[in-house]
Amino acid sequence: PPLRLPLRPLPFQSRGQASGIVRVRPLPRLTPLTASSDDMAEVAEEEEEEIVVRDKDTGKSIECYVDENMVLDGQEYVLAYPCDRPVVIARVDGEGEEEELVPVEEDDIGEVFEQAYRACALCDTELIDSAVVLTLQGDIEDEEGEEDLLDVMSEAEDDEEFVKVLTSFSDADGAEFLVTEPIEPVIIIAKPATGAKPAKGKKKRDLYELLSSKELDSVMPSVESILEERYADE
Repeated sequence: PPLRLPLRPLPFQSRGQASGIVRVRPLPRLTPLTASSDDMAEVAEEEEEEIVVRDKDTGKSIECYVDENMVLDGQEYVLAYPCDRPVVIARVDGEGEEEELVPVEEDDIGEVFEQAYRACALCDTELIDSAVVLTLQGDIEDEEGEEDLLDVMSEAEDDEEFVKVLTSFSDADGAEFLVTEPIEPVIIIAKPATGAKPAKGKKKRDLYELLSSKELDSVMPSVESILEERYADE
C-alpha cells in the first residue's frame, strides 16, 4: 500500500544535478497523481513516440515516451517519462512512529543493487540501472485501487510524500530496504543528442541526451511557464 513519508522526501535530484529530471511540485502534473505505469503505457502506445535518453557522463541510458516537444531559443527539447516503472531504493531507519525512509544515494546504489535485483526477480520483474532513475521491467499487480489511494493522500500533510512499496530485502547486516515506486510522475527534459542521426526502422527511437546542470537551470522557468499555461486551459 502507499507508504507515508513525513520526514524526508525522495530527492530524485540526488540521481545527479545534470540528470535533467524534474519533480512536479505543486505545478499541474503531466499525468494524474494516481496514474499508474500501466496507464502511462497505454497513452504511450497510442502516441507511439519513443526515444532513448542518454547520460553522457555515466554512459547509461533510459527508454522514454515523449510527452511534449518544445523549442526554446532555437533549441529543441522534449518532456519525456520512462517507458518502464521508475523506482527508488530506500533504507528503513528507526522504529514505530520514528520510522522513516531514507533514499539510497546514487554513489551507494552499487552496494545494494544485487540484493535489490534478486528481490525484484522474485516478483518476476527485472531491476534496471538506467539513467536518471532506476526502472523496473515487468508487471506488478497493484493491490490498492485509485479511491483507496486518494483517501490516503487526502489525509496527508503538506510536507508529506508518498510512495508505493513494491518489495523489500535486507543486507548482510540486517538493515531493511524497500524498493518503492514514487506516486508523482518522473519527468525528464532532454535534447537531441549531438551528431545523432534520425532513427530508422519500424520502431524508430531517436537518441536524446540529458541537459547539463547549467542548461537545465536556464530552461526550467520557461518549462514551468509552458506547463502552467498548458493546464490552465484544461
